[in-house]
Amino acid sequence: MLALSDLRRAWNLSPILSTWTPETGTIHRILLLKTIEGSYALRAYRYTPDECWRISCEHALIAYAQTHGLPVLSPLPLSNGESILEQEGHFYALFPIAPGQQIARGDLTLHEIMVMGRFLGELHQILVNYSHERVPHRSFTIDRTKTPATIDTIEKVIRSQPPGNGEDSQALSRLAERRAWLATTPSVNLEDLSSLEQQVIHGDYQETNLFFEDGQVSAVIDWDQSYVAPRAWEVVRTLHYVCKLEKNACRTFLEAYRCILPLTSTELEVAAAAYGWVRAHDLWHYQAIYLKGISGCEPFCSQGHFFLLRSDGLRFTISYLLARVHSILCRQTDEPKGKLLVQTQEGRSMRRYN
Repeated sequence: MLALSDLRRAWNLSPILSTWTPETGTIHRILLLKTIEGSYALRAYRYTPDECWRISCEHALIAYAQTHGLPVLSPLPLSNGESILEQEGHFYALFPIAPGQQIARGDLTLHEIMVMGRFLGELHQILVNYSHERVPHRSFTIDRTKTPATIDTIEKVIRSQPPGNGEDSQALSRLAERRAWLATTPSVNLEDLSSLEQQVIHGDYQETNLFFEDGQVSAVIDWDQSYVAPRAWEVVRTLHYVCKLEKNACRTFLEAYRCILPLTSTELEVAAAAYGWVRAHDLWHYQAIYLKGISGCEPFCSQGHFFLLRSDGLRFTISYLLARVHSILCRQTDEPKGKLLVQTQEGRSMRRYN
């Protein structure tokens, strides 16, 4: 991490009174600091010099979002006018602390869920015209032979660790369960996902990257994961990550989103099937912990078994469960709901999109 003396000198900060690290955030290192004049967040990127271009893409997208009225935080300029500090092959950016407060996932009420759904619609509305060439592109192709090979590599590393670690034992169990499932499950046609309209999305839309104030979203942060995908992909991801597929929360989020932008049942079902299949092959948290030595990802490996369980005990894959739940939600929310009104960011009322 950057020395505090170098930090003060680079951004011409007043004396630093205190520093602390946030409880959330796993991809990059974050240092929060309070000075006489204000509070800031220093982001220490884990990118290599060859990946520095990703930071420039992030900062350009932030500038665009801010220009178009989204509540985002721009990185503070250095004395030379640039926003990225490089020191000994490491890259840093300094941001002001976001206004408002963050709300833990378990403490989100249906009101915050509704606000999040509406705000994501507004965010997508603004990003629809942003150039696809100005953000990193994510591959949605799956190599069925690569995932088992990666699991083998991770398992070898885990077994080389000292015995007796319960988390390592659980990781081995989940990896074995995943390998067995992938070996017997037919592939999902990901070309269906590419047939949906594509645009730039936030990429990591969840409560840990949002701040709330006066019942509204006061800031959205962490734009470095933005990429090109269908809007439905980000909606499905949020229903899974944030709403945990709980029906009332999912219905509330989806209805609020559709107050801003239309989203069909077909789009959601295609995205849900593709999302489940891609997630089944996604081993990033195991790779981060066991292959890259990045701490902070452990909670992602301790969220239960690979399979999601229905109350009657039957096992369903992520893709099937998502498709089933979204199918139910879509049938309910595609029908006219009468005079449902919501408050937009500007405070005006808007009828639900039908």
